[in-house]
Amino acid sequence: MRKQFIQSKDAVNAKMYKNERTPYRLMIETEQNKMDIRDLFELENDTVFQQLNQHVNSFNVLKILKLENHEIRHSNILSWLLNPKENHSLRDYFLRKVVEHLILIDENSSNPQYEKVSEVLNYSLMDSHVYREVKTNMNRFIDLLIVNEQLKTVFLIENKLYSTESENQLDDYLDYIQHSFEEYTVIPIYLTLDGEEPSNSQYFILTYERIESILNTVLMLYKDQLNDNVHKFIEDYDQVLKERFYPNQNQILQAIDIYRNHKQTIDVLFEETSTSYKELKFESGYHFEFITKYKNTINYIFKHGQNILAYSFENFINQQFNDEVLYKAHPTLPYLLPPEWEAISNIHIKDPYYWFGKGLVVWFEQTKDSRLRMIAEIGPIEYSARLSIIEQLEGVGLSFKKSSKLEKAKYTRFFSKKIDVNKWDDMDELVQAMSELYNSSEFTLIRIQMAAILNGWLPVTDEKINPEVKDNFNQSWISQIQNAFKRWMEAKNIPESNYRVSSKHLSFKIPLFDLYKEKLGETRENWWWDNGPMLFWMEIRPDTLYFTLEIGPIEVDKRVLLMENLQEQGIKFRKTGLTQEAKYNRIHTETVSIQGLNEAELQNTSDNLYNNKNLQEILQKLKVVYDEMVSKLD
Repeated sequence: MRKQFIQSKDAVNAKMYKNERTPYRLMIETEQNKMDIRDLFELENDTVFQQLNQHVNSFNVLKILKLENHEIRHSNILSWLLNPKENHSLRDYFLRKVVEHLILIDENSSNPQYEKVSEVLNYSLMDSHVYREVKTNMNRFIDLLIVNEQLKTVFLIENKLYSTESENQLDDYLDYIQHSFEEYTVIPIYLTLDGEEPSNSQYFILTYERIESILNTVLMLYKDQLNDNVHKFIEDYDQVLKERFYPNQNQILQAIDIYRNHKQTIDVLFEETSTSYKELKFESGYHFEFITKYKNTINYIFKHGQNILAYSFENFINQQFNDEVLYKAHPTLPYLLPPEWEAISNIHIKDPYYWFGKGLVVWFEQTKDSRLRMIAEIGPIEYSARLSIIEQLEGVGLSFKKSSKLEKAKYTRFFSKKIDVNKWDDMDELVQAMSELYNSSEFTLIRIQMAAILNGWLPVTDEKINPEVKDNFNQSWISQIQNAFKRWMEAKNIPESNYRVSSKHLSFKIPLFDLYKEKLGETRENWWWDNGPMLFWMEIRPDTLYFTLEIGPIEVDKRVLLMENLQEQGIKFRKTGLTQEAKYNRIHTETVSIQGLNEAELQNTSDNLYNNKNLQEILQKLKVVYDEMVSKLD
């Protein structure tokens, strides 16, 4: 498998760079790690590089303060925006919009307080008071509390940008506030990146995507009414959220293009910025000035330029289809038309620029939580045909919103499924994940049903489905390992958002790792699915599990400081872990046999791996390092 991956990677590199326009080789001196000055001239005079540099380095005071990596600072800004009496001049507009979005989120419609939230909007919210870090009787701190004495209403907001729920945290908060405000209506809100489901069903779901949407509306409607400084501050915060949730696709494409044309130069420059970060170092000359000037842009290009989603998609197409198939290997949204659906070409489409100019499409994308998602969608075809397809799909068991049947509707997703991907730089794993999604029993059935509808046949039943399972080794055995791991996660009260399962790896994080992430920030490169400073992961092998606790590629100065403190605590790792060049450090590993074990025994094996005496001592020392050093970092 490893040899096969290296060969496929080399083949991709050859394809990526066969059109490289640089007419000379990069010259690297082994001792001083310098390159030919012409390579820097070539990069700096690339107009696409300069355009991207302007976008990446646009002035934003909140990015300068590194707000995006600190949950507490987001809470401070939200507190200011939600307070009707603050100096932003928005009065209760932002607070009202947040309440409106609680109603607009479908998942909240079953909340027992849903109608009471609607009633709140019949009144002014100007008399609301906002409090930060409210201490409970359990010595915990509620992020945001909004009290309106006139309406006898309290909004409790728990903000989880990077961290996750602690045990009984939401229950304790709600219990404390309900006892403190016995005559009030308490509306608890769970604010997360992606709408994570709270452990307590009484909490309303709210996402940062909704917060960004409100900010965008504020900037449009209040442009002439806001103080220039206030408008600029909100604009900067909106930009921070946009970059987190809606990465600029044009900029990503620019980064990929630059990386293809200047791969060797970018690789060397990135390595230099990585090893010299925050060093007390000064050199005269163009080379040093170049790195100083373009450091952020180099990092951006390196991060996005290595995108292999498109190349994995091409491999998937080659493996999946023997005949011709309509597809496009887009860098971030590769898409295809399943051959069974070719009859859609006979139906007129209103928008000729929609994907292939046909009324159906299937595409893959990386989700915000670093999973791979496949989506199937009906496009803007003529209304009578569109309504007929939707109603026939309902007849075979699919469900649609009422709005999908309206004539003004243009796009309707009728299938969406996600799968875990642990290694986004592993082409084999991406191809495997695409194949699993496309050949899943659910989507295979839908492909046949859609083909039957388009060709005028009777809808088929799931009895006709018998998809071929393709795996490196026995799928039922892998499923047994995966199920055992999921049950173990449930037993340890680790939410689904804090672990990932794939055909090759199992991985998870604990609350301590989120505390580290809040202080140390995300890794400099995409690392697993969390981009946090540390992670537990297991590699599934035919007869064994390889269990690891690993430190990821966080900012160089912070990583070296962390590793020095770990060494002082007696945690052992390779000496290279203290060097600036090191990126990954495994501080605990163990291999255990799983041959012939049943699901209960597999679950017990995971428990034994985690409860290993040496590992538990390491976790205790990590807690000490956090309390004594990391928690004090600004």
